[in-house]
Amino acid sequence: MKQITLGALDYGLAFGVDRALRDLAVNGRLSAIGALVTTELWPREFRPLQEVAEDVGERMLFGVTLAFSGDRVLPVSTRMQETCGDRMFTREQLNRRAFFRLLPDEVLLDEALAQLTRYSVLMQRQPDFVAVREGLLSRTSIARIVFKAIERADFDQPPLVISPLRSGLKTLRLARLAKGFNLKILPSAEPLPQTSNVEELHELLLNHFDGMNDRSFVAAIPGKSDDRLMREEPRKKIAIRECQYEVLASDRFFRTIDRKDVFLN
Repeated sequence: MKQITLGALDYGLAFGVDRALRDLAVNGRLSAIGALVTTELWPREFRPLQEVAEDVGERMLFGVTLAFSGDRVLPVSTRMQETCGDRMFTREQLNRRAFFRLLPDEVLLDEALAQLTRYSVLMQRQPDFVAVREGLLSRTSIARIVFKAIERADFDQPPLVISPLRSGLKTLRLARLAKGFNLKILPSAEPLPQTSNVEELHELLLNHFDGMNDRSFVAAIPGKSDDRLMREEPRKKIAIRECQYEVLASDRFFRTIDRKDVFLN
């Protein structure tokens, strides 16, 4: 039997997303939820997630998705606020700075530690895993900053780290770097197919998990439409979210993974 970690990393983005993820978690349709503690909704949405975590116990992983870039996220640390104001860097800015070795290392370190602390304090638990938004962990210089922040957080149990990489030399390099900080990498696999057609997604999932390594992380973006999503995301993406929610919530999905001998870790 193959174990996979099927998870969503954008809890806190919108009420419709958060409700969908909590519903799937309670019904055993997801195995990991990553929280964005940098959104406007997090101070209101952490408590329902905390209740879900208490309810499902060790059947699921609950972690934090660190955000250094992108829209709909706000700086947490004082140094990041002084540097960026009420906005984060763009992904392009950080990639360019990383390439030229001009990253604001101490600013990013403070921000990572502040986000880890906010999660632990409000959720009253340590994160089971850490991910980084927009695939920035693939940058060795940023990965080193994140690993240092986790080390300074001094958790009783080191969290898993979700890799944005699927294979190749960069994956091995990231794993070696993590090992130096006593951290283990959870490798990524192909995310759920992004289609808005429910029947098509069911058909695609019949072979989607073939060839995946054991314990691979499979990213999903299920959600339900709400006013916030309608304002902030294109209709096509919202339709994909709703399609994934409908499929994951169905008994047919569980029959599919059972037939393929796949277990949600």
